[in-house]
Amino acid sequence: MSRENVEIVRRMHESTGGSEVRFPDGFLDPEVEWVNPPYAAEPGTRRGKAAFQEAAASISRAFDEVSFEDNEVIDAGDSVLVLSIFVVHGRGSGVEHRQPQGYLWTLRNGKAVRFEWFNSHEEALEAVALRE
Repeated sequence: MSRENVEIVRRMHESTGGSEVRFPDGFLDPEVEWVNPPYAAEPGTRRGKAAFQEAAASISRAFDEVSFEDNEVIDAGDSVLVLSIFVVHGRGSGVEHRQPQGYLWTLRNGKAVRFEWFNSHEEALEAVALRE
């Protein structure tokens, strides 16, 4: 099942980005959670597909262009860790900003049930290590 989860997460990441960040509903559990860290502009947990897609849409509203350069996709049992470079272009200015980030996806029955993001690869790797 873990190999299948890795492929699901790869497909989700390949299908998002550009001027609108939106993850395909078919990959999301109806009760999916989007977890922002305490230091985020909007910390906390959002639950359900609509709240999940709204969290993604808020990224689109903040930037002109968004992309993810996935460096590593790591099988972490029931979860998949993505070490990525989050690339954005400022709204109006067009200035590019590149930020290493980590995304921890938890899947059940082929659907994402939880998404957590971290502001560095190290932070994401540490979070996974603490759970093992």
